Amino acid sequence: MELTFILVAPARGENVGAVARAMKTMGFERLRVVASEAHLSQEAGWVAHGSQELLSQAQGFATLADAVADQDLVIASTARRRGDKRVLHSPAQAVEKVRALGEAAPRVALVFGCEESGLSNADLTLADLLTTIPLANPYPSLNLAQAAMLYAYEFSRVPQAPQPDAAGAGQLSVLKQRSITLMNDLNVAENDPLRIWLKDRLALLNQRDVSMAHTLVGDIEKALKK
Repeated sequence: MELTFILVAPARGENVGAVARAMKTMGFERLRVVASEAHLSQEAGWVAHGSQELLSQAQGFATLADAVADQDLVIASTARRRGDKRVLHSPAQAVEKVRALGEAAPRVALVFGCEESGLSNADLTLADLLTTIPLANPYPSLNLAQAAMLYAYEFSRVPQAPQPDAAGAGQLSVLKQRSITLMNDLNVAENDPLRIWLKDRLALLNQRDVSMAHTLVGDIEKALKK
């Protein structure tokens, strides 16, 4: 697994610096920042304390869609449902999903929203898995750096691969795209619940299931061409 932390529109450099410190503490180095230059501030460097290189090497993106375009599995952290009917998982459960997918999803992204409002509904639609941290009392909630530290600890239990290129690598990404194309061919409406259901379920497959699903989609594609 190659894990990338993605911060969407962080407002405070101190928080980004604290995230970098938490990442390095648990052995992670890939940081992306969306619609913000908070990681370049002096405050970020002061708080990073020994992990300033993560800030200087961080990649900047204009949109979250651009930041996750090369990722196989996108996991978003959200504090509340906002009326979304999708299933919420704990960080520990997300770790088990990543383990089960194995080489089918070698590039994994953890996405965190801005300090004040979190991720927008549009951002959440880009995620394959929605996660939340179970709290005994939601107020006061965890801040950005605390949440990142908790996720970093949980995901440190999954072996990292510097350059994932094994056979079958990235097959979840391919399956997601094939599924979207198939639903378009079947004239499934964009707002059809089937699309939401399928998006949620694909991320719950294991490595063998992904392979079997590719076979099923292939058979359906062949049948549609006849």
